[in-house]
Amino acid sequence: MNIMPYNSRKIVLNIITDVLEEKKPSHIVIKNEQDKLGYASADNVNKAFIKRVSKGTIERKITLDYIIDQYSNTPVKKMKPFIRELLRMSVYQIMYMDHIPDRAACNEAVKIVKESNFRNLSSFVNGVLRTISREKNNIKYPEKSDDIYKYMEIRYSIPEWLVKFLIEENGISNTEEMLDCLFSDSDSISVRVNVSKMAFEDVVELLKKDKVEVEITPLADNIIILKNPGDIKRLKAFKMGLIQPQDISAAYVSQVAGVKPGMMVIDLCGAPGGKTLHVADLMNNTGKIISRDIYEHKIELIRENANRCGFTNIETEIFSATEYDDKYEGKADLVIADVPCSGLGVMKKKSDIKYNIKTDNIFELAEMSVSILTNAVKYLKKGGILIFSTCTITKEENDYIREWLLETFDMETSDITDYLSDEILQIGNNKDTAKEGFLKLFITEKYDGFYISKYIKK
Repeated sequence: MNIMPYNSRKIVLNIITDVLEEKKPSHIVIKNEQDKLGYASADNVNKAFIKRVSKGTIERKITLDYIIDQYSNTPVKKMKPFIRELLRMSVYQIMYMDHIPDRAACNEAVKIVKESNFRNLSSFVNGVLRTISREKNNIKYPEKSDDIYKYMEIRYSIPEWLVKFLIEENGISNTEEMLDCLFSDSDSISVRVNVSKMAFEDVVELLKKDKVEVEITPLADNIIILKNPGDIKRLKAFKMGLIQPQDISAAYVSQVAGVKPGMMVIDLCGAPGGKTLHVADLMNNTGKIISRDIYEHKIELIRENANRCGFTNIETEIFSATEYDDKYEGKADLVIADVPCSGLGVMKKKSDIKYNIKTDNIFELAEMSVSILTNAVKYLKKGGILIFSTCTITKEENDYIREWLLETFDMETSDITDYLSDEILQIGNNKDTAKEGFLKLFITEKYDGFYISKYIKK
């Protein structure tokens, strides 16, 4: 059996230290470390290991700490960061990676600590890990019947306050269903086909020629699932600008807008550009799209994607959506306000979000949405379309903002039923909410949690 060289574990240790100690975004840190490796078969094996252990350790931090605290005389929170993260990633391998022998996880951890400035703690690390390896089938976890909040905190590695918050907002059943989806090991990715560039069927065939397994999903228009594609930047379809990574939920933001050729569109929070590019494709590269963000590096990402896909109807601007720009007053046919939010709908992909978000952040972000939407309404022509969306699942950032918007401005809701697939309409009470112009998507195995609503300016 192949065992990962311990330098791969050192990379994992660096990643989880950056994420869990330095609070850097997990998806960016993991991607940057993987990009440093090449494309040889050995590198791909290392990439898979690095991603699995890094992502898994971050996803299950609270559960891992609970386990470690049962067998360590020093509580996790009082350990030196280096030791804390070394134990977390090693216990993850012991508890959740059957193809990695426990002895390998223990031995490699001891090697790493002996080569560090904490070599005097090698016996401590060795003792804790070997005890957990020996006792892993005897660990006592909280019982659901005793304390549902503690049970869900440890089972799903979600802070207890957030468990309570989600249950209060969505109920126990919906919350459990969502949290059950957080630990998927799938490396599949959804992409949207730019059908203005090439027929959908031809793009699928091109991908198959690149030895990619393709699943066509009925959930959203022109979306396909690529099964374990590796680095999609190497695919011919990507290089030719025929596909763009986009979650099924996110694709609905532009899909429900009723885009028509020649429109004047403003995407207020455009980065990384998925929705901007989707609108450009739906308009067949006609009209004009102003795509904005406050960071130059994010604007550059929109430009790169637009150039790769060959869209010339996109203009990018560095501009804060919370500031008003009177030159666009009453000019837009469509304004997309995919506003900054707590991101709880994308916890499956960015699991560190659940550790860093606070209640105050949720209310602050809701206030920011009010500022952004106030500007968005002013930019619209009479009869113009507003799409307000978030990748979160809180009422404070979604339902309450929708109610405020309708009470404050001369706007009416717009039925989005015809833009939704039958499969999506069959979920929950989507049929009813679609008629009222909004859609709630909870986290599932297939897509992120999202809130999308559509309005017409009277």
